[in-house]
Amino acid sequence: MARRSYDSDLVKINSIIADKNPLNSNVEIRNSLRIPLKRGIASCILMNPSSADNIDSDDTINFVTKYIHMNIPDIHWIRFYNLYPFYEPSSSKIYTLIQSLSETEYLSAMKENRKEIKKTLRTTTHLFLGYGQCSGDASDKANCYDIETNNLLNIIEKNYKNDIYVFETSQSEDILIQKKYPRHPNPNNKHVAINHHKCQVKNGSIVLI
Repeated sequence: MARRSYDSDLVKINSIIADKNPLNSNVEIRNSLRIPLKRGIASCILMNPSSADNIDSDDTINFVTKYIHMNIPDIHWIRFYNLYPFYEPSSSKIYTLIQSLSETEYLSAMKENRKEIKKTLRTTTHLFLGYGQCSGDASDKANCYDIETNNLLNIIEKNYKNDIYVFETSQSEDILIQKKYPRHPNPNNKHVAINHHKCQVKNGSIVLI
């Protein structure tokens, strides 16, 4: 019988397990063949980590996980990333934390963060942008937020070709903040995510489709 290749669009070929053994010098047996199917992988980019790790979760992680589970059943795996990788439960204090770092510490951490995001884009099928809007002053916005959002969107535009989504919340009729910033899903606020919308990154900006 002619050999056939597995469909690499459907199957995780490197993870196939065949329980195949010789019965004697002429006969082989196969008791089982496990074929893991490829499912969607969602990557979510939020503002900054609150407290979640491999043991404890937090409200945002729980909310987004439940939202994706309920609304996009073909997602098999969720990865969470952030515009800023620094743990700080109160996002309003993130710039105070950043200002406590040396320039070398900050730039090194952000470079590594962008590297991880770029790497995950290769296998992401559904990308959710939910990093919200800068809560600092004008200096924070110009020297941190605007620079990092531009860096992030440029990475996405150059390295990612699959579906991108932003959250719609009950907070405003406008899906994007000031028609440019993706909304945070906001689980600790009465205005939580109620829908998601497809978009694209074009010329460094988020454009709704």
